[in-house]
Amino acid sequence: MITPSNLKQAGGNVVATFGLQALALTEYRNYGACFVELSSGFNLVAGPNAQGKTNLLEAIYLLSTTRLLRGQRDAEAVRSGATRAKVEGRLLESSTTISIELAAGVRKRALLNGLGLPRAADLIGRLPSVCVSTLDMEIVRGEPSERRLFLDLELSALYPSYLRHLTLYKRALEQRNALLKDSREFMRPPADFEVWEAQLAEHGHELREQRRGYLSTLAPFLAEAHAFVGNGETLKASYEQRDEAASSESAAELMARTRGSDVGRGSTSIGPHRDELAVEVGGRDARLFGSQGQQRTAVIALKMATMEVIRQELGAVPILLLDDIFSDLDATRREQLVHWVLERAGQVVLTCTEAAAAGPAILDRAKVFQVRAGEISP
Repeated sequence: MITPSNLKQAGGNVVATFGLQALALTEYRNYGACFVELSSGFNLVAGPNAQGKTNLLEAIYLLSTTRLLRGQRDAEAVRSGATRAKVEGRLLESSTTISIELAAGVRKRALLNGLGLPRAADLIGRLPSVCVSTLDMEIVRGEPSERRLFLDLELSALYPSYLRHLTLYKRALEQRNALLKDSREFMRPPADFEVWEAQLAEHGHELREQRRGYLSTLAPFLAEAHAFVGNGETLKASYEQRDEAASSESAAELMARTRGSDVGRGSTSIGPHRDELAVEVGGRDARLFGSQGQQRTAVIALKMATMEVIRQELGAVPILLLDDIFSDLDATRREQLVHWVLERAGQVVLTCTEAAAAGPAILDRAKVFQVRAGEISP
């Protein structure tokens, strides 16, 4: 619901903001029971390392993406000695609550106003977020799968159609790969493959088209963001397709032709699950040739640009999650990032070991929480 108190001035325009009024954790990570009322503006979570700062921020990320920030199995987020965990948030200026329940041996469960949803993924898009943490360095310096995941997460939150195509593509890919492995021992007729290859071709084509469209939309924002926090170098993110399929029909034909060799490797060699997001700084591959400073700046610029795309596409500013990133930036970039956050962000949750590390500009307007051993206090 867009009301006067969740509107903010940004770039001369009044825009709505996504966010949370309150967050409740039960048996999550190192929290037994925790309830936090958040400011619609800045929220600073401070405390020594390993006390629960990132766990609190991760809980918000989980509600936004249905994924854990640190990529472990869901059951690992259940507090030691407990059998299940729950994360619940009440959306800004709304009576709507969204929840996720985690337990060992069962799929995560998503709830909307206390009622179970068919799939956890049905929560995606209700709390759009942009998260910046040291783990995000893998977007630039990690494997191609990290960059594909970045695209999948952002596009799924923006476009329900992308999430649908992605879900159906993954299901078809699992089925075809299972058939490929079975074919090493048992001859499978072509018809067994064709039904899944047709789905892979159809949904894979749509994924590629939407990924390219997103990067085209992102490009001007990315250039602007990097010019703001960079050193005058150019930053470019482009889509690299790893096969020559130009349409869904040609993709199906390619899969049929490569079926024999795919049986040998036990996996599918054609499709967007093998494509790459190329990130270049100053015309060179940032993964191979970028310094740590260049890589970090590229990641921050990508996230800044992502916020602008979400605002443009959804008409509202996503919640911004900053996990102890100021300590990794030099004074100039820290000042630039703070300036940008103050100008562009809506609701912000940031973590620091010391509250003063956020700087006076943020500290003066933030609601500050102290965390120690899974206990949080204003």
